Amino acid sequence: MTRRLSACGLVLSVVALFVGCAQPVPTLKKTDRPATTDRFDTEETNDAGPPRPCVKDPSYYDVPNDGCDNDGDGVVDNPPTCDDAEAGDTAESFARGMGICTRASEAGYGLVSARFTRGHGRSDPPQAGQHGLLAKFGDVVKPREGQRLGVLSTGYAQEFNGSPGEPFSRGRDWYGAVPGSGGNGTAPPGFPKGAQGCPQEREVNDVVDLHLELKAPKNASGFAFDFNFHSGEWPAFICTKYNDGFVAYLNAASYNGGKPDNISFDSLQNPVSVNNGFFDRCTPGAPLGCGAQSLGLSKCPSGPGELSGTGFGLVGTSCGAQAPHTLGGATGWLYSQAPILGEETFTLDLMIWDVGDGILDSSVLLDNFRWALGEVSTTTDRPPDVK
Repeated sequence: MTRRLSACGLVLSVVALFVGCAQPVPTLKKTDRPATTDRFDTEETNDAGPPRPCVKDPSYYDVPNDGCDNDGDGVVDNPPTCDDAEAGDTAESFARGMGICTRASEAGYGLVSARFTRGHGRSDPPQAGQHGLLAKFGDVVKPREGQRLGVLSTGYAQEFNGSPGEPFSRGRDWYGAVPGSGGNGTAPPGFPKGAQGCPQEREVNDVVDLHLELKAPKNASGFAFDFNFHSGEWPAFICTKYNDGFVAYLNAASYNGGKPDNISFDSLQNPVSVNNGFFDRCTPGAPLGCGAQSLGLSKCPSGPGELSGTGFGLVGTSCGAQAPHTLGGATGWLYSQAPILGEETFTLDLMIWDVGDGILDSSVLLDNFRWALGEVSTTTDRPPDVK
């Protein structure tokens, strides 16, 4: 099918909210610092409150970088890694690739169950090619922990979209999406959501959902994970009703009054898509939008380097552009964190979808799941070691 662009009705001063155009990413407030950087060291100021004693317990999770031997095994800060031999063919294998190394049935905390589905509340599996673990993603992007990173995709969960040199801007329509038929996947209630000022189609297609049921360790007050969203919809389809999305849908009795919601968003509460404020790994000076929907030229302060060796970094032209540009872009590594209670059992759905049609694919990289201590706010931002 031929995708038609619909006008956003925005002037450039409004469009500048998107980093593909101009937006600077806000810095962390002290209360929003990554919870897992808090230390027990009494000589270091703890922004989340007064120093806490280092309590050791074999049933505790050994929090990375907190300066305490939480699990009392004689080694400070040695959380397990477990992904060396994983392929991501099953949901449990994929979870281990992300860094979820313990089973609740064995350690008292960790993974209770995991499954891949085609959407919220469903049990039917997605295409096998839509999920997998990789040792790298292109020439630059490496795992955040261990030896593997997870990939979920509306196309192929590989560096290229099904074959070497294949761009994600071309797309893989797995089920023959028919606009107006209701979509072949299922999003959570209230989703998909558009960015501020942008239209939003409601049908989702080619959904892949990693549904995790987890039990927190006794010493946890939250959890965090890293992700990196890529889309072949950049730059031609900025702010259209077809923009693909990624959500991290948390359902925990202690969170948000027990009401499930997405915990991955930018400073304007925009969900993760090409219109998210963190989307800045792309080619500067590329025309955004097409024809009557022209939205100016991209800023892309982080440049396209991290896209090298992937189907999002292939170079071409679109919409009458004079200079070649990457046929896709990305957010770069981000982390999301949220509070939960120690020993609480909860679910987390990590899902990505096409919107309105089944073409122009997107992928999300997932890695470095960890439990958090201290005061944990619901936050999405850059990890301190990522520019």
